Amino acid sequence: MSGKKRLRLKLPFRYIPPLIIADMFIKAIVTGFFMGKKKLFFGGLFGFCPHINREQMGINHELAKIGMHISNGANIVLNILIIVFVGGLLIRLNRKKIYGRRFAVGSCIGMAACICSLLDKIIWGGSPDYMYIINEYIIDLKDIYMFAGVIICSVIYLRTELTKGSENNILTANGGNDQ
Repeated sequence: MSGKKRLRLKLPFRYIPPLIIADMFIKAIVTGFFMGKKKLFFGGLFGFCPHINREQMGINHELAKIGMHISNGANIVLNILIIVFVGGLLIRLNRKKIYGRRFAVGSCIGMAACICSLLDKIIWGGSPDYMYIINEYIIDLKDIYMFAGVIICSVIYLRTELTKGSENNILTANGGNDQ
C-alpha cells in the first residue's frame, strides 16, 4: 500500500446475510410444506397460520379503503429506495461516530428486514407470513427483524439525544465552566 490510508468501514454488514438466509430458509420450508395448514395455541392467541400476504404493506390495506393500491413493482422500487437510504444514512452516521456500534447493528437488522421484504416481493409476489399473533396479525421473521431494528435504533437515538440535552443543561447551569 502506498502511504495512503484506506477508508475501511467498520460496520456490522456481516450480520445481514445470515439474517436474510434464516428468513428465506424458513419461508422456503413453510411455503413448500405447510401452506394451508393452521395450528392455534392458547385459545387462538398465538399460532401457525401460513399464507402469502399480497397486500404488501399495511399502507396498502389503508389505501384499499379509499379505492387505491400500490403495485408490486412500486413496492419493489420503494424497498430499493429504503435500502439505499438506510445504507447511506448508516455509512454517514458511522463516519461521524454519533451513535456507535449498537445503533449500526440495529440499522443492519432493519436493512436485513428491507432486503427480505424485497426478496419476498420478487420471489413470492408477496410476503409468506406464518406466525399468528393475538387474533389479528400474521407476521414472519422479517417483521420481527424490522421491529427489533426500530426499537434498538430508537432507544439508542433517544438515549444519545437525552444525554446530549442533559450535558447542554449542565454547561448552561455552570455558565460553561466545569469547575
